[in-house]
Amino acid sequence: MVDLAALQATFAPDEHSWRAQQVSRDGRRAMALCYITARAVQNRLDDVCGPAGWESSFSETAAGRVIATIAIDMGTRWVSKSDGAGATAMEGEKGGLSGAFKRAAVMWGIGRYLYEFPAVWAECESYERNGKHVWKCWTGAGIGELERALRNLLDRMNNQPTGEPVRVAGRRAQELLPPPNNAGIGLAPAFRQPLVVKELIDGLPKAMLDGRAEQFWTKHWRDVPEMWRPFVMAERDRLKHEAGL
Repeated sequence: MVDLAALQATFAPDEHSWRAQQVSRDGRRAMALCYITARAVQNRLDDVCGPAGWESSFSETAAGRVIATIAIDMGTRWVSKSDGAGATAMEGEKGGLSGAFKRAAVMWGIGRYLYEFPAVWAECESYERNGKHVWKCWTGAGIGELERALRNLLDRMNNQPTGEPVRVAGRRAQELLPPPNNAGIGLAPAFRQPLVVKELIDGLPKAMLDGRAEQFWTKHWRDVPEMWRPFVMAERDRLKHEAGL
C-alpha cells in the first residue's frame, strides 16, 4: 500500500523555486509564485511508489490543452488521476507537458500545500520594456524575504495536527507580507471566502481547459464582493500564467 502521507509531505526548502508573478509600478518589488519542478515530483514518486510503481501518460484536447495522467499501483489495483494545462509562453509544448504533469501530481496531493501559500511580495530588480517594469532578478533582501515566507509556511504545515487542514493563502491578511502601496493589488480580508469566490477560483482551471473561461468568468465575476475582487484577479492571473495564457 502506498504511503499517501509520505507522497503528500512537504518538500525540502531547496526543492522550491520562485517565479515573479507581477511587478509593482515602481519596479522595486514583485509578487512571487512558489513552485516545485516536475523533476522534484518525479523523484517523490520514485521514492514513495518505487520507479515501477507509477506511470504517467499524456493526451491532448481538441482545444490544444495537454492532459496528464499519473497512475499509481495501490497494491490491489492501479489508480489514475488527471489534470491539464496549456503550453507556456516560455517553453511551448514542453512547458505544457510539465505544467499538466504537476497539476496531475496535485490531484494526488503532491505539492498541494503550495496552493495555501500567502501572496508574497519581495524586493527585486527590474528593467523597462514598452513603458512597463519587467522582473529581472531578486535582490539579496528579496531572497531573504522569500526564504522567511517559505520557512513560515513549512513550519506551519509540519507542526499542524494530523487531519487538520491548514488555511493560509490569501485567507489571513495579517499573516501575509504586505504588497507595496503602489502595487495596485490589495489582499483579501481575513475571514472565510464567500462561496462565489471559492466557486470562481476552483472552477476557473477547468473552464480554461474547456475553452470557456470568458463565459465562466463573466457569469461569476458580477457576484464577487468588491473587497474580494483584487484577490480574485490576482488568482486569475496566476492561473493564466500557469496555463501559459
